[in-house]
Amino acid sequence: MSVPLGASASAQAPPADALAAIRDVAASELKSGTLRAAGAPLPSGSHEADRRQVTVVFADLSGFTAMSERLDPEEIRALQDELFHEAAGAIERYEGFVEKFVGDAVMAVFGAPVAHEDDPERALRAALLIHERAAVLNQRWATRLGQPLVLHIGINSGPVVAGNLGPGSGAAYAVTGDTVNTAARLLSAAPAGQTLVSATTYQITRHAFDFEPMGPVEAKGKALPLSAYRLVGLAAAPVSARGLEALGLAAPLVGRSGELRQMLDAFERMRQGRAQGVSLVGEPGVGKSRLLRQFLATLEQEARLDGVTVRPASCSSLGGQPYDVLVTFVREAYEVTPDDTLDTIREKLTSGLLALGGDEEEPARIAPLLAYLLGLGTSGPLEHLEPEQLKRQLFLALRRLVERRLLQGPLLLVVEDAHWADAASIEVLQYLVDRLADRPLMLVVTHRPAFDAGALVTSRATHSAIRLTPLSPAESREFLSAMFGAPGDVIPAAVRELILARAGGHPLFLEEVVRSLAERGALVKGERGWECAQAVAALDIPPTVEGLLRSRLDRLAPEVRRLVQEAAVLGPVFDPAVLREVSSDPAGFESALLVGEEVGIVKEMARSSEEDRIRGARGRRWKFTQALMQEVAYQSLLVRRRAELHGRIGRAILASVGRHPERLEDLEALGHHLSVAGERIEGARYLMAAGERARRVYANDDAVRHYERVLVALQDSPEGAPERLAACERLGELLRPLGRRDQALKHFEEALREHQRLGDSVAQARLHRKIGGLYWDAGDREGALSRFQAGLALLEGGSGDIELAHLYQEMGRLAFRSGDNPRAIEWAERALGQAAALAGSEFPSVAEGDRAAAEVTAHAHNTLGVALARTGRLEEAVRHIERSVAAAEAHDLLQVACRGYTNLGVLYSAHDPQRAIDTSVRGLETAKRIGDLA
Repeated sequence: MSVPLGASASAQAPPADALAAIRDVAASELKSGTLRAAGAPLPSGSHEADRRQVTVVFADLSGFTAMSERLDPEEIRALQDELFHEAAGAIERYEGFVEKFVGDAVMAVFGAPVAHEDDPERALRAALLIHERAAVLNQRWATRLGQPLVLHIGINSGPVVAGNLGPGSGAAYAVTGDTVNTAARLLSAAPAGQTLVSATTYQITRHAFDFEPMGPVEAKGKALPLSAYRLVGLAAAPVSARGLEALGLAAPLVGRSGELRQMLDAFERMRQGRAQGVSLVGEPGVGKSRLLRQFLATLEQEARLDGVTVRPASCSSLGGQPYDVLVTFVREAYEVTPDDTLDTIREKLTSGLLALGGDEEEPARIAPLLAYLLGLGTSGPLEHLEPEQLKRQLFLALRRLVERRLLQGPLLLVVEDAHWADAASIEVLQYLVDRLADRPLMLVVTHRPAFDAGALVTSRATHSAIRLTPLSPAESREFLSAMFGAPGDVIPAAVRELILARAGGHPLFLEEVVRSLAERGALVKGERGWECAQAVAALDIPPTVEGLLRSRLDRLAPEVRRLVQEAAVLGPVFDPAVLREVSSDPAGFESALLVGEEVGIVKEMARSSEEDRIRGARGRRWKFTQALMQEVAYQSLLVRRRAELHGRIGRAILASVGRHPERLEDLEALGHHLSVAGERIEGARYLMAAGERARRVYANDDAVRHYERVLVALQDSPEGAPERLAACERLGELLRPLGRRDQALKHFEEALREHQRLGDSVAQARLHRKIGGLYWDAGDREGALSRFQAGLALLEGGSGDIELAHLYQEMGRLAFRSGDNPRAIEWAERALGQAAALAGSEFPSVAEGDRAAAEVTAHAHNTLGVALARTGRLEEAVRHIERSVAAAEAHDLLQVACRGYTNLGVLYSAHDPQRAIDTSVRGLETAKRIGDLA
């Protein structure tokens, strides 16, 4: 059997009389001050400006100017008053914020000052309700106006700055940014009675609503036309906003075998006649729904659902009527649809109850109570019952109904997102499991940790709480590989690790990051399956995930949220001692940090004995439990606030470790914080130092990252030219062996142009040599020769420089590779002579800072050796290559040493095989040490 899980307990639109009731309540609340008036100050603690993603709604009365000319000002005022009450009620119904009323227009924001995980959907639902209420208003005003009263609406989603705007006590909460301007432009383009949404809003909400594309819309002040879509209405068959089904990717269950076994065992106990309650508990995205689906699929595959009735319900963040979960169960059980008349509903209830058996009078007693449950009102004897009596009668009726159903076979009730369920539904569910503890009844609920699961626990029935934690790194890799139905090498290792780090073991986050890559074209499906189509250096936060995390951040108390934001500036891992130094509330630091831990946003890290030895008294570090939460918290800060905090953090670290720290992590931290804080030159110098430290230990990827950050920090900074040029050259050197030749060439050429402008001939020659090496790698011998000759032309005839020896050596290597061994020998000997003449000895010491001379010497001996070997002078060849290896080992030139070991292994093999093997093994070990196994 197929078991749908997507049915929402709040999916049905309220009837007209309910809308009228809501409208009346909204109007009275607005008048009494319960609802915030537009522009009113917010409660204390919510006024701090921040950056956030919101959906902006502009609604405007079509033809208002013409109406104003015909009507008396008092009539206009009365119309505005009614219109604004209706619009405000619709907006507040979906927990939006009325930002302002202007003339006949209303502007509302969803996502500020408090975010929800589905704000764009809420905004569109509010727009539909505004149109619906305007139609009701039209019935009262059309005759007086002499024309229909219709609205048009524009909606856009995007980033804004939100917070109090204005001086002193007159400050009011407002949002600013181009997102607002675009929504206003869409309003202007929207025809009467229609709603236009932007492409951004459409992409986020198309799973739940029907749209018609409108084509490009010319908008004032916009360089390019806007893509717009007309909102038609709610989708007849909405699908989940999450998941990868549309891409044809399967997301398997990984790492939950123990939890699945617990659920299956509980199901068997239920089949044996003992009621069971099971709660799947976990943060959003950890895999509760995935485990639930697998549980049901396993039961179906194993034919264990035969004779079992499954009733699913899903609670909505939008809330619902009392007993909403039970309403969903009853509607499905008796096939009640939104289009049914009252008589049809009563007939369906009566016939369904009769089918359950029992005495003939029972349907007559229970049907009115079920009708009341469905919102059809009370009639007959129910009209005279007190509320508590009515509740008792309803509970007894539901118990009797379930008892009759259980006589026909086991019943499995499934409630997703119970943290959004109404209290009455939870109370009924607990009552049923408790009173029917000796029957084959099973209740499975999913909920977040903040929900009080104790409300479902009963002493008579077994209740199991299964807490889901994030997947381990190994499980996450397995999940990612299984998702594509292929080994993990579908995605390049660097991209795969970036995805895994961002997702933090949350299956939903893994899915959504992959989906965002597919939507931006970085992951594409070709004839051979999925492949990475473009380089991925950074990942955006998927809108679905950002909504989840931002709503969680907004639920924190202001002082805790502020501390979380400050910690986010330190990074995914942070030192609480430094955080205390920069905290805006040192007195409340401890308590706020502990609250952050209690709600699962941050936690203290375990530390190994080696870390204890290294960090000593500096204390343990803390980390964000989700890398994406750290990013969301960081991005919520205003840019100027970020810069201020980065500066304070940099100064706090300097005070702790001094201006010349030894540890790489301190160099990295200082470089990052100072450069972002605006102290670009000082920050870049620490980043350069971090890059040099990483390069010396062959952590080339880290070194590349630091040098690239130097370029970002010093962009358009004349004062930072020396550091920028050095970083460009270092990047070229490191990117070449990584196979990124185009990028290496770009950096070398940029440095060359600047040195040509400065007139530095030695630096120009050096860069010509390095560019020549790239040409050779690409198979362009003539291009390489041209560059080497250009370098020689700059230096020959001058006072001499070690760079000249390097160029001689490169000419020798080029000759050797071209088969011209005599010229190779000649050039290599010239290189050795130049190096020896400049350094005063054949092997200059590191202490004298002449490592470059040692490098060219080692290279030249190797070139000379292999050229001699080709001419049959094997003993001389061995001596020169042994001297190359000795020079390289003495000066930690391990890549040069590897080349020498390879050549010696070949030469030794002719007369001493064991020595050849030993030498080759040593070369392999050296290559492994530096990661040079290509």
